[in-house]
Amino acid sequence: MKQQIKKVLIIGGGIGGLSAAIALRKNGLSVTVCESSSSNSLKGAGILQPQNSFGVLKELGIYEQCLNKGFQLNSLKIFDKDGMIISEISERFMDENLPGRNAIWRSELSGILVAKAQSLGVNIEWNKTLKSYTEHEYGVNVTFEDESTLTCDILIGFDGIRSKVRDIMLGRKIHPQFLGMGSWRFPIEFPKSKSFNETLMLHNGSTKIGIVPLSESAGYAFILKPVKIDYWDDKMTRYERVMNIVDQFRGASTLIKEGLSKDSPILFNLVEEVVLEENWYSNRVVIGGDAAHASAPNLAQGAAMAIEDAIVLAEEIDNHDYFYTAFQSYFKRRYYRAQKVQKLSSELIRKELLREEGSEKIIMACHSFLSTAY
Repeated sequence: MKQQIKKVLIIGGGIGGLSAAIALRKNGLSVTVCESSSSNSLKGAGILQPQNSFGVLKELGIYEQCLNKGFQLNSLKIFDKDGMIISEISERFMDENLPGRNAIWRSELSGILVAKAQSLGVNIEWNKTLKSYTEHEYGVNVTFEDESTLTCDILIGFDGIRSKVRDIMLGRKIHPQFLGMGSWRFPIEFPKSKSFNETLMLHNGSTKIGIVPLSESAGYAFILKPVKIDYWDDKMTRYERVMNIVDQFRGASTLIKEGLSKDSPILFNLVEEVVLEENWYSNRVVIGGDAAHASAPNLAQGAAMAIEDAIVLAEEIDNHDYFYTAFQSYFKRRYYRAQKVQKLSSELIRKELLREEGSEKIIMACHSFLSTAY
């Protein structure tokens, strides 16, 4: 295999792309990562690393760093709008002796991944936006928006829900499917007297608030609420809108009222998914993460699925004599698992939109399914 593949180019310097770069570099390949954003523009709130991601983090050599920079959570507590607890679900679904989840700032995780990749000799190029690529018998020629070019033996796309690599590979533009909800995410500060180590989930009809500690003094929150597909969330009035939603809840929602500043960044996105029936690969091109199977965020498995993709892809490339059979084996190992999580996530969204009971059963079903390692 190492005689056939020497140079790997990864489009996308997010969690999945950097994880793939580390895993492939550890296998001895020359790896370049090209990311469209600048190195100092990493965005996002927090990331939940569930137990099924721990094995990958250990393989990548960053498990201890993630735990040291993160905050460990052992359960999920679900409340109604009046602050009465409905249920409590253990996050230790694989090993009772390990933390349930590790909650970590996205920027901290990105920093860990970048440092690890660079320490292994991965070349990371920022402000590099893919324009096009052409496959040929001996490799792939890649052109960027700045008209620079690179060549590689295989091209890997971890470039997100609106992946250019995927669309070029399939020969058509994939439009993510809107799932009926909008998502607001923002950091919050906690009063010193209110530290806790579990995820809090508050339900009010089809609206849901999540509060996730990332330390004893700070964390992030999110709101999921039904919106129309043409909904526009004005950034100038976003703080007031968030506070109006929070006012419809009691109990733990006071953590947001006390901890959200008018100056805090509030991100808004429509909740979408990408469902591909096609293969995630062509001749010398393969995709993973949100490019292949973007899911609703309800089960907090997006980042975990992406790094599982990354490690499995690296394993299969190392295990096979031909990259094409490696891609086939990677797809076979990953497709059903990612699709199942995606279906459970969208089913959870559907139940919440219809205000149906049974959310806890879906969460438990996901835990049971993922209790077998990747």
